Amino acid sequence: MRYKINLPLSLTIILVLTGMIKAAGQPVTDQSQCSKELNRLIQLFSDTPHVSFQVQRVTTYKDGTNHTVFYQYKVGGRKLALEGSDSTRIIQNEQCSFTINHTRHEAVVAVPVEVFKYVTQLKILDSSFYTSYVVGMALSDTAGYGKLSFRFKPNSIYRSYDIIYDKTTRRIKTIQYSVNLNGARVSATGAGMYDETLTFSNYQTGQFNDSAFSTDGYFLRRQGICSMVAPYTSYTIKNLLNQ
Repeated sequence: MRYKINLPLSLTIILVLTGMIKAAGQPVTDQSQCSKELNRLIQLFSDTPHVSFQVQRVTTYKDGTNHTVFYQYKVGGRKLALEGSDSTRIIQNEQCSFTINHTRHEAVVAVPVEVFKYVTQLKILDSSFYTSYVVGMALSDTAGYGKLSFRFKPNSIYRSYDIIYDKTTRRIKTIQYSVNLNGARVSATGAGMYDETLTFSNYQTGQFNDSAFSTDGYFLRRQGICSMVAPYTSYTIKNLLNQ
């Protein structure tokens, strides 16, 4: 059975935002422009046959400590191969989205999703994200780059979310966002509060082919049953395709 990726998400975003802004009595034009700009960023990854890039993700906590993970992305239209320095790997093709954690010896097979979710590392394409947290978006310039910013409700766990990108190529340069798991309440110790910075670099095209998106070296699926193959037979695998 083949699973298709549902791509009209950008249209859903535009409709959801438009409805929200109308309800708030604010102008729709600017929000529609923001949604269109977000759609252009999404389409860059969907339309490029084979593009690779690197991402450094730095999580900074309020006590001054931080945690860094490096990612290598390979994207081919709606397919993805993502490898992290934290022992995780994600492969997505037309049949599934496969995640493996080598440290935990665990794997999960699920339905494919929009590639841009893996790029942003946040579910900003889900309509529930907008209805639960977002009140609007804004466009601006910063140091010669375009910046798309989300505006959040007071009780949202997200305090800010900015995508900084090249206005000519639409390639993302940086994503920055802040989280407060306490919502509007500020913890004196900084518990539940942290900042994320994703820095994108080394964009290249045409350096690989679709073999990068094959899961055959990890598991096989027969009659709906997923089984890991050598050398991963000791790994547990969870099949979420039918859920």
